[in-house]
Amino acid sequence: MQVPTHTMPAHVMSAHCVVAFPDVVDIGNAPDVRGALRTIIQDHGGRCRALVADLSASRFATATALSVLVEARQLARDEGMALYVVAPAPLTRKVFALTGLREVMPVFRTLDEVPR
Repeated sequence: MQVPTHTMPAHVMSAHCVVAFPDVVDIGNAPDVRGALRTIIQDHGGRCRALVADLSASRFATATALSVLVEARQLARDEGMALYVVAPAPLTRKVFALTGLREVMPVFRTLDEVPR
């Protein structure tokens, strides 16, 4: 099922809202990304057990992207949802490990690895 957003493709899969992030999240597009995530979380919090941030298009994670994800994690938690991150790029996974965010946002290499 397609989730209507203006800026980011999303779909519901096995009670997870999977959101495809753009290749880069920076100060130029962060407001749109935040707004799209907020809409998805508010519209699907009752149906989805988790928000899956799919960073497959990203080779690295900017500080802005991390900030957006931290905010999304809190919004998701407020709606009773977990937040998982899919990050195939080694550099992106390394950023999550070095910042300690991997401890509060589980990071997976593929969508298939995300717990159902």
